[in-house]
Amino acid sequence: MDWLIPIILVLDQISKKMAQEYLAGKNINIIGDFISLSYVTNTGIAFGMLQGYSFFHGILATVVVTIIYIFRKNYLKNNNSILFDISTIFIIGGALGNIYDRIRLNYVVDMFSVKYFSVFNVADSFVTVGGILLAIYYWRRSKDPWKKTF
Repeated sequence: MDWLIPIILVLDQISKKMAQEYLAGKNINIIGDFISLSYVTNTGIAFGMLQGYSFFHGILATVVVTIIYIFRKNYLKNNNSILFDISTIFIIGGALGNIYDRIRLNYVVDMFSVKYFSVFNVADSFVTVGGILLAIYYWRRSKDPWKKTF
């Protein structure tokens, strides 16, 4: 299912390009002023945390993605789990979208804003959903005491 990774990357980059072209200087309310679309540059990590360390975040993300990819390949040799596969693909694809931005722009383009919460992008959404799916995978495995989690 590795073919999904470039699709996630392309979807992310298309959404960011559209945000740059159509949302610069604008704020479009979707649900009142609670959820809106706007063009935001982010030098932090997911959801705008730890601003100002874009280069460091890019290096760290690259290392983490490499570790996850290697672990995923080795794990899938002995385990056949669609949930594990999809969750790690979402994490890797989303992370690569933001790494690409950091290399190209030295910041990440965000466009979704939730009042009182944060701004984020398609890549952040894939990473978040992938993390939730991975947690569900390990939670389900922990229900059977005879299976090893790792």
